Amino acid sequence: MNFDGFYGNERAKAYLNSAFARNALPHALLISGERGIGKKTLANILARAIVCTGESAPCGKCDACYKSENGFHPDIISIDAEKLKSDAAKYGIIPKKDGLIHVIRELKLNALLRPNDGERKVYIIDNAGTLSHDCQDALLKILEEPPLFTFFIILCYNLSDLLPTIVSRAAHIALSPLSDSDMLSVINKNMPGISGAERDELIKTSGGICSFLVYEKDNDCTEAAVNIARALISADELEIFRAISVLDKRDRDGASEVFDELCILFRDACVISSGARSTLISHDKSGISEKLAAIFPPKVSCSIIDLLTNAKVSCMRNVGLPHITGNLICKLADTAAKAALKG
Repeated sequence: MNFDGFYGNERAKAYLNSAFARNALPHALLISGERGIGKKTLANILARAIVCTGESAPCGKCDACYKSENGFHPDIISIDAEKLKSDAAKYGIIPKKDGLIHVIRELKLNALLRPNDGERKVYIIDNAGTLSHDCQDALLKILEEPPLFTFFIILCYNLSDLLPTIVSRAAHIALSPLSDSDMLSVINKNMPGISGAERDELIKTSGGICSFLVYEKDNDCTEAAVNIARALISADELEIFRAISVLDKRDRDGASEVFDELCILFRDACVISSGARSTLISHDKSGISEKLAAIFPPKVSCSIIDLLTNAKVSCMRNVGLPHITGNLICKLADTAAKAALKG
């Protein structure tokens, strides 16, 4: 297997390589470890490998790899239990009376259906430890008797958060913090411009966890959101197209984070318009929210937040990113043009 982007944990890699070589990968895998240790990275690599149709999976060359790397493979379904719990009421995608068990029951039914695009399908269940016992009980049946074409990758921080019956139905991979040499490899590849002193300090304080790279990703999402906001301020259709279509290169989680950042910028624009600056929540050093407030009235900003929220919900529902961004470009360009005319 090609584990590019996943560092350390050689025993886990050896186990998975052996299982793939023997065509004996368990239909339920449980990956545990601290936040930032690489559980989601490994799960994504495994999912791509499972649906890959080339050699040395994931090959990165076949049609399935292209779709999975760009976040729109129909047979890789990701569910973040923690995020769904926090967003359920806000987005109205889960009936309150049913809670997350509604999602698990739907998952069980869908898992029995044949793959859309290939011969296998994969479900990644992140933050599974936050599922209630009722939800875990509902999941248990499909884990006991999964179809031959369905695979589950369950992620959690601690095994104690899961029912013993869930743990017993899955092959367990416990990830360990990276060694100093592995951390050095990560830093050299992802942060080549830092000084030796900064590198040594990162290794010393990281505890073998790569979570500092998440901070870099967040900065990148903020920059993408600011670029989109600037394009909307310009009301230039081509600039709006360029700024939003860049999201097609991200996965759904990455696009959702950009939508979140944009929502915060427009939310703060509404706050600025109302004069309640003490409640600003963004760290907008570029003054973009000020410029948004000058062009978009609060009612229009709220409608844009609704559009972005719907785009995020579409990401969570496995809609293809090109479709989401295309729809968003049309609606936001129209909104920006109307605001420019009124200005």
